Amino acid sequence: MSIAVPKKVYDAVVVGAGGAGVAVVGALLHSHKAFRIGWVDPDFSGGRISKRYRDVSSNTKTSLFRQYADAFDPFRQIVASTPKPNAVTVLEALKQNRGCRLKYAADMLTMLTSGLRRHPNVETHLGNMSLAHFQTSPASWSMSLDPTNQGPSQKIYSRNVIMCTGSSPTTIPLPSSLPTILDLDAVLDRQNLRTSLAAADKNLVVGVIGTSHSAIVAIMNLYELVTGGTYPHLRIKWFVRSPLTYAVEMDGWILRDNTGLKGASADFAREHLEDDKLAESPVGKVLTKVDCPDVRDASMTPQLSSCTHVVEAIGYTRDPLPQLSVDGTLLHNITHDPTKGVLLDGNGHAVPHAYGAGIAFPERVTDPAGKTESAVGLWKFIKYLRRVAPTWC
Repeated sequence: MSIAVPKKVYDAVVVGAGGAGVAVVGALLHSHKAFRIGWVDPDFSGGRISKRYRDVSSNTKTSLFRQYADAFDPFRQIVASTPKPNAVTVLEALKQNRGCRLKYAADMLTMLTSGLRRHPNVETHLGNMSLAHFQTSPASWSMSLDPTNQGPSQKIYSRNVIMCTGSSPTTIPLPSSLPTILDLDAVLDRQNLRTSLAAADKNLVVGVIGTSHSAIVAIMNLYELVTGGTYPHLRIKWFVRSPLTYAVEMDGWILRDNTGLKGASADFAREHLEDDKLAESPVGKVLTKVDCPDVRDASMTPQLSSCTHVVEAIGYTRDPLPQLSVDGTLLHNITHDPTKGVLLDGNGHAVPHAYGAGIAFPERVTDPAGKTESAVGLWKFIKYLRRVAPTWC
């Protein structure tokens, strides 16, 4: 007679190992020291920050990256046990009140990831979660994983699931099909930008759509191609639908903390891109500003058609989630409660024992001036999780 082997049921499964996923694992181990955690990611290499944005200048002070590494007991133990010099000591050597290249934050995340993967209460699973089904009895999730190594699908089980699945640059249809669309991630990395344009004609006209931090970094990188001599004849068309806005340090808080320009991008914009500066700036010899309430409007076709390439820097859209179901019923149009991190179904009802964090499921915050924003950033994820993660499981 065969004896059934009891299935392992985790206390929580965390999906994603970027900045939010690392923070969630740390927060859960800090609040629930005996928790058994399953952690799912295709590569555990630090998420989008590490894979795509290492060359990007941060809009966050370096000191906040250092504070991230000190936020939870498991993080502090990893930092203390990692031989020096390490990613955190390198961060400490930088100017703390300025931004830095995101490679320094990425190295910190990969260091913390390596340490968490060695934690006795954490088991990692290399792959992508494709399905997650909740059964009211016995109140647990059954999840299907597609392994990274193309092996057979794997089943894991958990009482709770936390989605830290990330977001990707938003794209919208344009009224002209003539320009080549450049991937925003590639434009934000100077080496990848050169590679993307390597086969192009030297007489380039690149359209940049947006006024975000990413848009300004894209303009800075393109302008560097001109001044560095790689593409001296390159020209930029900047499609603008709203004025530039800046984060402003107030008395104990920051106005437009999540939407305003900061750091190197703010400095560049103030010096070169404001209307009263552009005409006299050397950037004005390369860049033409196009007022554009809606770039999708057919009236923009002539301007867009004059571009050889276009990059859209207009925000981020949540990446697809695994297929979720509860008691056999598929869930659609998943959203979240931005004050608690609870996932909601299409009818606004809480999905049982399911939560979200990070850029895909950010906290909604209201500043003292009454302005409401989504809080996105490594340190902002930490502050949010300190409040909500202990209530999740």
